[in-house]
Amino acid sequence: MTEQKYSEEYKKEVIEYARRLLDNNLPVIFDLTHLSLLIGMKKKEIAYIIFGKNRKNYKTVSIPKKSGGERKISIPCTTLKFIQKWILRNILNKMEVSNFATGFEKNKSIKNNAQIHLNQECIINIDIADFFPSIDMQKVYKIFRKAGYSKSVAYCLALICIDDNKLPQGAPTSPKLANIYCKRLDCRINGLCKKYNARYSRYADDITISGNKNIKNCLEIVNDIIQEEGFTLNNKKTRIQKKGQRQEVTGLNLNSGKVTIPKKYKRELEQEIYYCKKFGVSSHLEHIQVRKAFYKEHLYGKAYFINMIEPKLAEKILKELDSIKWSY
Repeated sequence: MTEQKYSEEYKKEVIEYARRLLDNNLPVIFDLTHLSLLIGMKKKEIAYIIFGKNRKNYKTVSIPKKSGGERKISIPCTTLKFIQKWILRNILNKMEVSNFATGFEKNKSIKNNAQIHLNQECIINIDIADFFPSIDMQKVYKIFRKAGYSKSVAYCLALICIDDNKLPQGAPTSPKLANIYCKRLDCRINGLCKKYNARYSRYADDITISGNKNIKNCLEIVNDIIQEEGFTLNNKKTRIQKKGQRQEVTGLNLNSGKVTIPKKYKRELEQEIYYCKKFGVSSHLEHIQVRKAFYKEHLYGKAYFINMIEPKLAEKILKELDSIKWSY
């Protein structure tokens, strides 16, 4: 900059900008050209992904929900996914989220989320409706601006992470951006829970509060906080579970004083294994009129899920699966 005779004032601004990002342990990015060099791509490739008129950045697929209906998943194209993974690895993973966010965070899982609420008199499950779509371009832009990036860089980074003015469910950057955005939501609800001597955690759009039976009194204020933070409560999914009733958190059972897989889930898997062994996989699938190209992987996936929660049981189930005569 000195050789090119930039003013001292401009040099000072650039140095302060870089220092602010470095202090936050974030990569310094001056503009789109600089970003392309850091990622290792041509500027025109990134520019087309962001601004191209006929670009097709996402493929939308629908998957069935457990509660009924379908969930739309937006899968980014290979180039966009590569860029998003760079942003996730080098920028987003270096940003702070609250300690109450247990979903999509390193060394945390649904088991950790459930363990927080063991042996409580009352457990309340709350669901946020349209969680990812509720976080729009402006909110994502503010995340990058607050991190220290210039308006133009923050704008480009936000556009890379957004589809149709909202966080796409299926992009690798979306879960982390959601957790970063929800930091204030988490802190506010936890602050309220402290007044009720209650426990709080959030796994993506699933909020759990537990404590004494008086925690029901905080529901209205929790709803106000959720709305003030730009979200909507899914009232149909709010559940109050008292001691003596079935208590579940993110699909896991807490009644035995420890986190376990629900009996129904285990029973259904054991039944599927039994029929596969007795009648053969093809005959079983034909009988139940199911056409799953990856049925083997489907069953093993269930077993590996159980392994996260109940390893001893999973060991037995995996041996049973190994004994089935698979066609491949």
